[in-house]
Amino acid sequence: MGIKGLASVFRIAQSIQGDVEDAGLSILRRVTKLQIETELDRYDRFITHDSLRSSTRTLFAGSHFARSVEEALKCLNNAVKEKSRLKDLDGDALMRTAFSPANPVLRLNQLKTKSEKDEQRGYMDLYAGVMGGVRNPRAHEHLLQDTSEDALELLGIANHLMRKLEKSTRVRRQRTRQNNQTRPTALYSFDMDD
Repeated sequence: MGIKGLASVFRIAQSIQGDVEDAGLSILRRVTKLQIETELDRYDRFITHDSLRSSTRTLFAGSHFARSVEEALKCLNNAVKEKSRLKDLDGDALMRTAFSPANPVLRLNQLKTKSEKDEQRGYMDLYAGVMGGVRNPRAHEHLLQDTSEDALELLGIANHLMRKLEKSTRVRRQRTRQNNQTRPTALYSFDMDD
């Protein structure tokens, strides 16, 4: 086949390709427009807290999804311990003590309105819930597996709770003479470093 024959075949191919594209059936056009997002790309987009990333990214990238979730929640637990200074508590008890709406160690808002008190109670339940319902099963059940989708959703919750923790205010607590219990004396804010 000569040059004229090849040119004719090329024109026919172009015409067919045009008809296919006009009908919306072009695979090539779709592939060139398709942006493939990997699991790790999604992780990088949604998990933005530095402590969580350093604790979980390598595990997630290695498809150790349940372990990455467990480590994220251990990181969250330790961050609450650090900021609240409740070193002797852990998990559910730590979260319910730290975020108690009646006597908080960590305040998420001014706790003046019913809505603010409801927010404090709701977040207390969220923090406690992820410890009991998410962290503990992964820490105690050796066969528990998560999909990448499940892990990203749970890591996203941990990421949100870490951000909320950063915005919280530690309440100064002083010992009372009666029963040597601690009670808030005033609502002062402290940085984690004091």
